[in-house]
Amino acid sequence: STGSSGINAEYGDDTDNEDYFIMLETPTIEHLTLCVETLKSSKKLAPTLDRDVKVLQPSAASQRYELSSDFFRVTKEDLMTEQKRRAEEAERSEMLRTKAIRDRDAGIGMRIYHYTIIRIRFPDGLLLQGTFSAHDTVESIFKFVENALRHPVSFSLITPGCPPLKRDKTLLKAAGLVPSGLMNLSTNERSEFTLLSDELVCKLTSL
Repeated sequence: STGSSGINAEYGDDTDNEDYFIMLETPTIEHLTLCVETLKSSKKLAPTLDRDVKVLQPSAASQRYELSSDFFRVTKEDLMTEQKRRAEEAERSEMLRTKAIRDRDAGIGMRIYHYTIIRIRFPDGLLLQGTFSAHDTVESIFKFVENALRHPVSFSLITPGCPPLKRDKTLLKAAGLVPSGLMNLSTNERSEFTLLSDELVCKLTSL
C-alpha cells in the first residue's frame, strides 16, 4: 500500500518471498522534511510485556508423601557426621569469603536480568505463573493474582522462610524476586472449588 511518504510496499514473487519497496516518484526536499517532522512528532509506542499466564498442576512425582516417624529419627552417628560437615563447610566459607567479597564489589559473576518468572502456589496446589519485568513492583504481583481469581478474596503472599510480602512499590529485583520467585497464597477463604477463574483453569497443564 502507498503511504503519505510516496513509498509503495510490494511483495516478491514465489522464488524469493521477500518484501521490497518502490519509490513511485522522486520526492522533494520539502516532502522528505515533512516526513521527518511527522515521525518526530508521532507518539512513541511503549511495548507491553506479555504475562504469558500459565496454570500448572504439579506432577505426581512432586506431591508430598506420608513417611513413617523412623524416617526422621536422628542417630548419634548422624549428629556427629552433620557436625563435621558443618565445620568443614564453615572453614571453606571463611577461606572463600574474602575472594567472594572482592568479586562482588567488582561485579564479577553478576548477571543482569530484565525479566523474571513468578509462581504463586494456591492452597489446592495449583501454580499460577506469569512473566514480569525486573522493574515491576511487588504490587503488580498482587494485581496479577487479583485478576486471576474466581471472585475477590482477601489474601497474602508468602515466600518460603520470609514474612508476608508487603503490597508496595518495591521493585521485584530489590525484593529478591529476580530471575524467579515462588510464593504461597494464604487466605481464610474455604471453598470446594479452586480460587482461580474458569478461564485460567481451562489452560491447566502439567508441570
